[in-house]
Amino acid sequence: MRGIALLMMVSSFTMCAKKIDVTTTPTTKPGEVAVVDTAKETTSTPSTPPTTPTTPTATYTIKPTDWQFDGAKVPAGAVIYIPAGTRSSLLIKNLKGNPEAPITIVNQGGQVHIDVASTASYAFKTTNCQFFKVLGNGVSSVKYGINLSGGNIGVTFDDLSTDFEVANIEVRNCAFAGIMAKTDPSCDAATQRGHFTMANVKVHDNYVHKTGGEGYYIGNSFYKDGVSLSCGRVMPHDVLNLKVYNNVADSTGCEGIQVGAAISGAEVYNNTVTNPGLSPFASGQNNGIQLGEGTGGKCYNNLIKNAPGNGIILLGLGDNLLYNNIIISAGGHGIFADSRYTPGPNFQFINNTIISPGQDGIKLNSETIPMNTAINNLIIITGSGTAINRMSRNVKLTSLNNYTGRDISAVKFVDFAGGDYRLQPGSPLLGAGALVLTYGITLDFYGKQRSGSTAVTIGATE
Repeated sequence: MRGIALLMMVSSFTMCAKKIDVTTTPTTKPGEVAVVDTAKETTSTPSTPPTTPTTPTATYTIKPTDWQFDGAKVPAGAVIYIPAGTRSSLLIKNLKGNPEAPITIVNQGGQVHIDVASTASYAFKTTNCQFFKVLGNGVSSVKYGINLSGGNIGVTFDDLSTDFEVANIEVRNCAFAGIMAKTDPSCDAATQRGHFTMANVKVHDNYVHKTGGEGYYIGNSFYKDGVSLSCGRVMPHDVLNLKVYNNVADSTGCEGIQVGAAISGAEVYNNTVTNPGLSPFASGQNNGIQLGEGTGGKCYNNLIKNAPGNGIILLGLGDNLLYNNIIISAGGHGIFADSRYTPGPNFQFINNTIISPGQDGIKLNSETIPMNTAINNLIIITGSGTAINRMSRNVKLTSLNNYTGRDISAVKFVDFAGGDYRLQPGSPLLGAGALVLTYGITLDFYGKQRSGSTAVTIGATE
């Protein structure tokens, strides 16, 4: 009875406490990172009705001298701070948040600079992490709060990392890719299709420039046939619910954005790609955006300029919808489509603006796709190419209300040279297009509403 009375007394004292500050410094082993948990817990007082206490947010700080952070014991919903200043490469591993409470990694107090030699494997890497965010928005006045320079790969999410978001990061001067997200298949079955799926990935509001290879490299490039290893042929994992948007890629060695194996829920939109493909590893790797094998979904509202190869190269799944893209001065075709692995029903090209490609506006080598659809595209050919060119009669095509010509001035852009691609009154494109509401296209490149009941405008802009 005395024990019970004592327990009730302690409990009563606890209920009267207004705030408890808890600081925990875990012990570390060589090679591990010391972290500080500064969680604060608040409980109700007798003067207010009893309430259910909220779970405190655990916070951790990675010291500038730490090269790795093991998050195996970090709770869901925690925040991990990277203090402002210059540091070397950083490896994050074993984070396990959950869908309702992802773990957030964010800069603190200013801009973080991660500077490494180009011979280093990476500047920032995650391994075996799930339900987490890497954000450079810790200080509102700094757009890219995490700035990375060097490394073979600037930022890489691999080794079974999935369910993550990366935003407000600047990556530059990489020997290979700027931001990479994939786990290449190995002889370990856990890495292969059917065993691992990378899902629910958001890559947005980042700036990648001056890379030796791709700017953004997401998913494996060999979806159809896989890769041959000592244990036999192994297949790369699927990618589900991928969103790549509001990113900038400039002066990349290969494609500005390359996506592969994104079989469902993929959207690539509102990105700006300029001067890609400056030093490709091989021919055919100098395009603006590549939608590779196994990639379906939507690609829209992207601006692509000065790609030495194709503005957009489509090797997709066959449920691909490309619309409201503006492609200027591609050295090859504005859009090139090939049906290497296309179990889906259709390639659809709607309301795109293609200006001065070196070859054709839209080149269709997609012989095995059941139907190609080209509607309301603006194509200005200033060279010897063809507006829409089929490889052979085996390429099935539905073509409606496309505007083709050779005179850019006849289009009547507001300010083409200055980058304003809206149309002036009197443009021959206004109201000359077919209705496209059934394709789910309701807005133009600038977000202006398109007509749903009368003829719409041709091209990417109203």
